[in-house]
Amino acid sequence: MNLLKSLIVMLLLVASGAAEKVVSMPAPTAYVDDYAGVITEAGKTDVEAICREVHEKTKAQIFFVTIRSLEGESIETFSNDLFHKWKIGEQKTDRGILVLLSVQDHKRRIEVGYGLEGILPDARAGDIGRAMVPALKASDYDEAARVGVRAIAAVIATDAKVSLDSLTALPTTDAAPAPVEAAPASSEIKGRFIWILPLFFLCVFGVIGLAIWGTIRNHARTGSWGNGPSGDSFGGSSGGDSGGGSDSFSGGDGGDSGGGGASGDW
Repeated sequence: MNLLKSLIVMLLLVASGAAEKVVSMPAPTAYVDDYAGVITEAGKTDVEAICREVHEKTKAQIFFVTIRSLEGESIETFSNDLFHKWKIGEQKTDRGILVLLSVQDHKRRIEVGYGLEGILPDARAGDIGRAMVPALKASDYDEAARVGVRAIAAVIATDAKVSLDSLTALPTTDAAPAPVEAAPASSEIKGRFIWILPLFFLCVFGVIGLAIWGTIRNHARTGSWGNGPSGDSFGGSSGGDSGGGSDSFSGGDGGDSGGGGASGDW
């Protein structure tokens, strides 16, 4: 299955044309910019939610970008140039991160802005990049994006002393099992059954009676099942945040990078 998925991705890459060049790349339209076409909508939604919450709560920006090929250019130069062009992070703080994947070249880079180099030094960025490798080797780009961005977001959130709702904790598997209660004696079971049976019938007949009474009352009053407002109580689509709208995205805010970060292959 993984081999088939890899072949499909490669065919799409070959058919998609020339590689990206920083000079011709437009301004970003979201925190996730998938020029290689390898991230699903579900994956993009998950990563966008994390990046948006990080920006809102810590004023740091994380951009995740995929391209088809570097065309011989080093990934360090490409990512640094793209960081400068998009001005990732805010101008006053330079708290920006660019995670870049070049799919055909099997190269990755985490570019760190000046303002985050203290909490994300090269060694730590390298650890995060290596944690993405198993998913990258399996061509699971969604999971690679989640692993990398979650790890970066966790570091930033810890430093800023904030909690991120988008970083939902995984259920633990090593918790102690709940104690098993001893089976009740047969006499206790009989005693319970004597009380449960009449209560059961009382509940059943009570529910049926209420349903019949409610139906008769409703028809007597309106002659129909009620013609209240058509869905207004649910708020409709009043323009609230849907968890993925582009209206909450402002692009880079003037940040800069001095070339800190880590690169690698997969």
